[in-house]
Amino acid sequence: MLIASFAAALSLSAVPAAASVSPSAGELSGSAAAGAEEAQAASIKIVAAEDAPFRTKPYGSSHKIGTVQAGNAIFIQCRLQNSYGNYWYRTGAWHYTYSAHYLSYPGIPAC
Repeated sequence: MLIASFAAALSLSAVPAAASVSPSAGELSGSAAAGAEEAQAASIKIVAAEDAPFRTKPYGSSHKIGTVQAGNAIFIQCRLQNSYGNYWYRTGAWHYTYSAHYLSYPGIPAC
Protein backbone atom coordinates (compact mmCIF):
# COMPACT_ATOMS: atom_id res chain seq x y z
CA MET A 1 0.00 0.00 0.00
CA LEU A 2 2.87 2.37 0.84
CA ILE A 3 4.43 1.79 -2.59
CA ALA A 4 1.13 2.40 -4.37
CA SER A 5 0.58 5.63 -2.41
CA PHE A 6 4.11 6.80 -3.12
CA ALA A 7 3.76 5.91 -6.78
CA ALA A 8 0.50 7.79 -7.10
CA ALA A 9 2.11 10.87 -5.57
CA LEU A 10 4.89 10.72 -8.15
CA SER A 11 2.67 9.80 -11.10
CA LEU A 12 4.26 6.36 -11.24
CA SER A 13 2.14 3.28 -11.53
CA ALA A 14 3.58 0.75 -9.11
CA VAL A 15 1.20 -2.16 -8.99
CA PRO A 16 1.61 -5.88 -8.42
CA ALA A 17 2.63 -7.56 -11.68
CA ALA A 18 -0.58 -9.60 -11.80
CA ALA A 19 -2.87 -6.68 -10.99
CA SER A 20 -4.88 -4.71 -13.50
CA VAL A 21 -3.23 -1.43 -14.46
CA SER A 22 -6.27 0.20 -16.02
CA PRO A 23 -8.29 2.46 -13.71
CA SER A 24 -12.04 1.98 -13.68
CA ALA A 25 -14.28 4.56 -15.32
CA GLY A 26 -15.34 5.75 -11.88
CA GLU A 27 -11.77 6.47 -10.77
CA LEU A 28 -11.02 9.07 -13.43
CA SER A 29 -13.21 11.61 -15.15
CA GLY A 30 -13.19 13.29 -18.57
CA SER A 31 -9.84 14.79 -19.53
CA ALA A 32 -8.06 13.16 -16.57
CA ALA A 33 -9.05 9.72 -17.88
CA ALA A 34 -7.96 10.61 -21.42
CA GLY A 35 -4.63 11.96 -20.17
CA ALA A 36 -3.97 8.85 -18.05
CA GLU A 37 -4.78 6.53 -20.96
CA GLU A 38 -2.53 8.53 -23.29
CA ALA A 39 0.39 8.51 -20.81
CA GLN A 40 -0.06 4.79 -20.14
CA ALA A 41 -0.18 4.02 -23.88
CA ALA A 42 3.15 5.83 -24.35
CA SER A 43 4.72 3.92 -21.44
CA ILE A 44 6.19 0.47 -21.07
CA LYS A 45 5.27 -1.71 -18.11
CA ILE A 46 8.29 -3.36 -16.47
CA VAL A 47 8.55 -5.64 -13.42
CA ALA A 48 11.18 -5.26 -10.69
CA ALA A 49 13.26 -8.42 -10.20
CA GLU A 50 14.56 -7.02 -6.91
CA ASP A 51 13.85 -3.96 -4.77
CA ALA A 52 14.56 -0.95 -6.99
CA PRO A 53 15.08 2.59 -5.71
CA PHE A 54 13.85 5.67 -7.58
CA ARG A 55 16.33 8.52 -7.79
CA THR A 56 16.23 12.17 -8.84
CA LYS A 57 19.01 11.68 -11.43
CA PRO A 58 20.35 8.62 -13.30
CA TYR A 59 23.18 8.00 -10.80
CA GLY A 60 23.40 5.76 -7.75
CA SER A 61 24.72 8.68 -5.71
CA SER A 62 21.69 10.89 -6.41
CA HIS A 63 18.86 11.43 -3.91
CA LYS A 64 16.67 8.35 -3.33
CA ILE A 65 12.97 9.23 -3.41
CA GLY A 66 11.42 5.79 -2.99
CA THR A 67 11.58 2.09 -3.78
CA VAL A 68 9.60 -0.33 -5.91
CA GLN A 69 9.34 -3.72 -4.20
CA ALA A 70 10.47 -6.84 -6.07
CA GLY A 71 7.60 -8.27 -8.14
CA ASN A 72 5.84 -4.94 -8.58
CA ALA A 73 5.51 -3.22 -11.93
CA ILE A 74 6.03 0.39 -12.99
CA PHE A 75 5.58 2.29 -16.23
CA ILE A 76 8.63 3.85 -17.85
CA GLN A 77 9.04 6.24 -20.76
CA CYS A 78 12.52 5.43 -22.06
CA ARG A 79 16.03 4.33 -21.21
CA LEU A 80 19.22 6.37 -21.11
CA GLN A 81 22.89 5.77 -20.52
CA ASN A 82 24.67 7.88 -17.88
CA SER A 83 28.28 9.08 -18.09
CA TYR A 84 29.50 5.84 -16.47
CA GLY A 85 27.86 3.72 -19.18
CA ASN A 86 25.03 2.44 -16.95
CA TYR A 87 21.48 2.19 -18.30
CA TRP A 88 18.63 3.82 -16.38
CA TYR A 89 14.88 4.00 -16.98
CA ARG A 90 13.02 7.32 -16.84
CA THR A 91 9.48 7.39 -15.55
CA GLY A 92 6.82 9.84 -16.65
CA ALA A 93 7.58 11.89 -13.52
CA TRP A 94 11.21 12.48 -14.60
CA HIS A 95 12.58 10.15 -11.96
CA TYR A 96 15.06 7.40 -12.66
CA THR A 97 15.57 3.77 -11.70
CA TYR A 98 18.55 1.55 -12.52
CA SER A 99 17.77 -0.94 -15.28
CA ALA A 100 19.65 -3.86 -13.67
CA HIS A 101 16.92 -4.09 -10.99
CA TYR A 102 14.30 -5.11 -13.59
CA LEU A 103 13.56 -8.09 -15.78
CA SER A 104 14.99 -7.74 -19.28
CA TYR A 105 12.81 -5.93 -21.78
CA PRO A 106 13.98 -5.57 -25.39
CA GLY A 107 13.01 -2.59 -27.49
CA ILE A 108 12.83 0.14 -24.86
CA PRO A 109 13.36 3.41 -26.73
CA ALA A 110 16.23 5.74 -25.92
CA CYS A 111 15.41 9.07 -24.25
